[in-house]
Amino acid sequence: MNLSVSSLKACCLLLASIALLFPDRSSAQAYPNKPLKVVIPYSVGGGTDISTRLMSKHLTLVLNKPIVIENKGGAGSTIGTEAVVRSDPDGYTLLVNTDTIVIAPLLFSKTSFDVRKDLTPISPFASAPIVLVARANFPAKDVRELIAYAKKNPGQLALATSGAGSPHDLAAMIFRVRAGIEVNEVPYKGNGPALTDTIAGHVDIGMFTLSQVQPYAQTGKVKILAVISPKRTTLAPDVPSLAESGIPNVEVSSRYLVFVPSKTPKPVVKKLEASFAELFANKQYRSELENLGFEPQFSQSEESTESLQKEFDRWVPIFKSLDIKPQ
Repeated sequence: MNLSVSSLKACCLLLASIALLFPDRSSAQAYPNKPLKVVIPYSVGGGTDISTRLMSKHLTLVLNKPIVIENKGGAGSTIGTEAVVRSDPDGYTLLVNTDTIVIAPLLFSKTSFDVRKDLTPISPFASAPIVLVARANFPAKDVRELIAYAKKNPGQLALATSGAGSPHDLAAMIFRVRAGIEVNEVPYKGNGPALTDTIAGHVDIGMFTLSQVQPYAQTGKVKILAVISPKRTTLAPDVPSLAESGIPNVEVSSRYLVFVPSKTPKPVVKKLEASFAELFANKQYRSELENLGFEPQFSQSEESTESLQKEFDRWVPIFKSLDIKPQ
């Protein structure tokens, strides 16, 4: 059969169009064929960092590829998050952040991204309670005494915060408002430096992930006053809940999710999702997470997307009632 030049061109255009319609099948089959990078938008030493490093150690065995971790903290985790939003949507750059990053538009007027549109969640992989912590020699031994001290010394209580929009920052904000106290907020780029200064006595109190502070509490370097929840956690059954301490209806925890840019090919998303399902089923991995004070988590990408929307919807009326506007 003889084809004219114009016919050949038409055939080539048709084949090219078909290739564009199905660009990800072969790449997904080969994925991953090079090392991956995981961006942590917080400094070293916090709950996000600790849980991500353990997760990555096991994920590299599942994917059979090295994983490079990059801590890129600052601006309430938006710097690292934006870096992933702008990265190539090929599945080789992952973000680990808490589910509260979804409320960034409620906090930052100049945020250039919306997690619900610009990122695709793969799955949560861990969660951890948040606790109210005081320096070891702080005069109050419980939340009620802390509130009484703060009211006698308005504006003198130094409260470590670790980035606007982080679960710890939100917990501190709600606690401060519900307790009716004035504090001197001391901002940090992450929970690691904040905890270091709390241990050293440079600040009085802070909100931290339980897993992060338990070793220091056990050696008397800090005091855990309450878990930010309506009830106690099985991970630290001796620690009273905030509700027991006189401040009900406050619940904030750290729930860590893995994200990729929203235009990542669906087969790649599904392969990553399957990898996290495999991790969740791994008893050794689960045991190591639990020993560090984290609860293993898994849900499919679609479920995670719905969960993020619910988290956004949960905070909208809270921010409205507290008259919090984007800065």
